[in-house]
Amino acid sequence: MNIFRQGSAIIAMLMLFGGAMSAFYYASVDITEYFKDPSRDYLFEVNVVPFILFFVIGGLLTFFSYRKKKGQNKNFAKIFWLPDEFEEKDEREQQITARACRAAYISMLYAFPIITALLLLYPFISKVVPYYPILVFTLLPLTQIMTYLISWQKNNK
Repeated sequence: MNIFRQGSAIIAMLMLFGGAMSAFYYASVDITEYFKDPSRDYLFEVNVVPFILFFVIGGLLTFFSYRKKKGQNKNFAKIFWLPDEFEEKDEREQQITARACRAAYISMLYAFPIITALLLLYPFISKVVPYYPILVFTLLPLTQIMTYLISWQKNNK
């Protein structure tokens, strides 16, 4: 188990998800415009590249993860729902995971007010970056995952 490879994959998937949701934001704006003026020629436009990247890369990561775990005699739910980070083999790894989870939990106590304060900037930049709240909310899991990985590495030494 390489925790940093797994963490990097999760971070990449969160970034791809944020990009896909940003593209969907523009589609939702077009849909609301259509309901205001149904005489428009089209309902909405959406850039499908972020969605395709998200599903293709996510599918590949899921396939490889399933293939790796399939030979370990695990049930279907554990393969898909239990992250690799929580598959401890001994008490030392359990302790490292517990410390990393604690650090990630504490980081949310600091990150949440900061990220909430960042939302106060939205009225000032809404014309330039209308999907800003989507980007800011993706910072929450990114903060948690990065804190977990840093703590795991620090405690693993």
